[in-house]
Amino acid sequence: MAKLKGWKVIALAAMTCGLVIASCGSSSGVLSAPSASSLARAELKVSECMRSHGVSTFPDPSGGAGGFNLNGSGINPQSPAFQSAQRTCFKLLPGGGPGAHPAAQAMAQARQVAQCMRHHGISGFPDPTLTVPPLSSRAEYSIVDDRNGAVLAVPRTINAGSPAFKQAATACGFD
Repeated sequence: MAKLKGWKVIALAAMTCGLVIASCGSSSGVLSAPSASSLARAELKVSECMRSHGVSTFPDPSGGAGGFNLNGSGINPQSPAFQSAQRTCFKLLPGGGPGAHPAAQAMAQARQVAQCMRHHGISGFPDPTLTVPPLSSRAEYSIVDDRNGAVLAVPRTINAGSPAFKQAATACGFD
């Protein structure tokens, strides 16, 4: 997806990608995410809502990758109209969209995943946070996984491609 303007739109795109990746699933079922088709329906509803709330050129979701591509749309994500529509419409996304507080269960499950990863030898695996890392620092992370508002951001200092990481991820439901 091309670069987007505005950190909230970027957070939405990151969350969408995380949800799509998560929906591919953990066989353990520790953390569940919406299916790709339910996410696509929710994104389409967001587009329709944004247009009905004054952002008339808001695009439909990008095909395949999901999310919204605002390049060339003339939309200013910092405008009061966009901000107001966003507060209303992004609530239609699973987990309430970017900036929504995760359910206590989502945070507890993400904490369990983090503890499990450390228990399985992945020292330094971070605890979940409430925010997606900004695009400006995204290169510092190998994985950013937003699970209904509980964000697990794995720094590049942890080799996510190593056999030990992959084994721990499978055991902990982070695959």
